Amino acid sequence: MSRRASLLTILAVVLVALNLRGAIAAVPPVLEDLQAAVGLTTAQAALMTSLPVLLFALAAPLAARLGRRLGPGRAVLVGLALIGAGTLVRVVGGPLVLLLGTAVVGLGITVGNVLVPVVIKRDLPGHASRVTGFFTATLAVGAALTSALTVPVAQLLGWRAALALWVVLVPVAAVGWWRHVVRRERGPVAGPAPGAEHARYASQAPGPSHTPPPSARDDRFVWRLPIAWALAVALGCQSALYYSLTTWLPTILVDRAGVTHAVGGTAMALYQITAIPTALTIANVARLRPRQGWIGVLIGVAWTVLVAGLLLAPGAWPLWAVVGGLAQGAGFTYALTLIVLRGRDEHVVRALNAMGQLVGYTIGAAGPFAVGWLAQTTGGWTAPGLLLVGLAVALGASSLVAGRDVVVEPAPSRAT
Repeated sequence: MSRRASLLTILAVVLVALNLRGAIAAVPPVLEDLQAAVGLTTAQAALMTSLPVLLFALAAPLAARLGRRLGPGRAVLVGLALIGAGTLVRVVGGPLVLLLGTAVVGLGITVGNVLVPVVIKRDLPGHASRVTGFFTATLAVGAALTSALTVPVAQLLGWRAALALWVVLVPVAAVGWWRHVVRRERGPVAGPAPGAEHARYASQAPGPSHTPPPSARDDRFVWRLPIAWALAVALGCQSALYYSLTTWLPTILVDRAGVTHAVGGTAMALYQITAIPTALTIANVARLRPRQGWIGVLIGVAWTVLVAGLLLAPGAWPLWAVVGGLAQGAGFTYALTLIVLRGRDEHVVRALNAMGQLVGYTIGAAGPFAVGWLAQTTGGWTAPGLLLVGLAVALGASSLVAGRDVVVEPAPSRAT
């Protein structure tokens, strides 16, 4: 691939990434307005953040299957269409429609979560770690934009317009992705003739021996690998920490620091935007050494500092928001980079990513619920804080295994 084509592919990745967190991050700053207007219960309000994350887990295998059937590039276009449709649908009705639209958004984001790293590994193999950093940094940018601007837009136009506004990013991303990824994607959309898929795949192989064709692969082999489980747990702990703080940080600050909801939204934007430096740099740091477990330990320490700061010195919230932003930017990039580094080829990356997101985002979806339940049950934030510290410790421990210098080889082809 030429340098110009590589840069345009990176641009397409960035445009898609702008759509993969904003629809979730837009909700917490206006959650109280949304509850009052639609009549959501506390549990339903928690679902506004947890439901998409749960779908990241449950729909990850379906997203991987869609990628095998259509090709990852075309499948990501389907995901963008779902994000756009769900973003619009969820603001036109009551609680049921709101949750249904949120679920559709979650399905669309899942496709991007699973398959954009596959495209990065396939189309930019020499720069996969670096581009993964760009990808996760842009996730932070999208989340920061929506966190910072949703409240002002809601004050002018109402919460429905504030949540629907972000659909404008979808067609821009779809056009860029179509032009610079899909049009170069090899193979028909559907229905290859018998043996054609094998021949097409073999023609791409760099030598006499090659990875088994996708039609003869069994991705379930990764479920037997300890390192795959370590990757999944690390991603799960990181996700639970991120989505728990994304959901509850404004409320914690209102309760503990006595700030206004507008200031809580500002803290959320700071928490999101300061993820960019570490999201851009951690991937390159990880590539420098064969073992990366120590990075996960440091990320766990940073999460612990954030939680301790919110509990013990909430008035210094700008500092803790920055520490949390650095932790979450590093954590997501680190988890995705490990998946890319551990997989021998794009198909192993797809298998590891699907498993990692199924297990990881199941853990991640439980985080906001567990934190909210503990806060309501105990009447404070100490017990939720201890849970979050436990997740940070588990992140560091699982990283020591996931960061070992091991490359997962493709599964053998199935007998035909």
